[in-house]
Amino acid sequence: MKVRDLLNSLRNADAESVVLWLPPYADEGEAEEVRVVTTAKEQWTCERHISSSGAILDIHHPSRHGRSIGWNEATDQSWPERVVLLSAAPEVRHG
Repeated sequence: MKVRDLLNSLRNADAESVVLWLPPYADEGEAEEVRVVTTAKEQWTCERHISSSGAILDIHHPSRHGRSIGWNEATDQSWPERVVLLSAAPEVRHG
């Protein structure tokens, strides 16, 4: 999701609404309040890993970390991107 898509989705939201984060596979009772929104200062990398079965997995990490484990130069793709981090933790560490 791009920031413009998020802003467009929130266009008609009540500005006093609480923003909640729902982790994957969680039910509604496991939602947590987003406490920190941070624009990362450094560029990140998105790696798209493509398995032999055709399954796609996108992995995002600070660019300074280099390639992730399992990177396959023959089949995988990567590109730089700017990111905004949302966290339910009271403090977030990032690059």
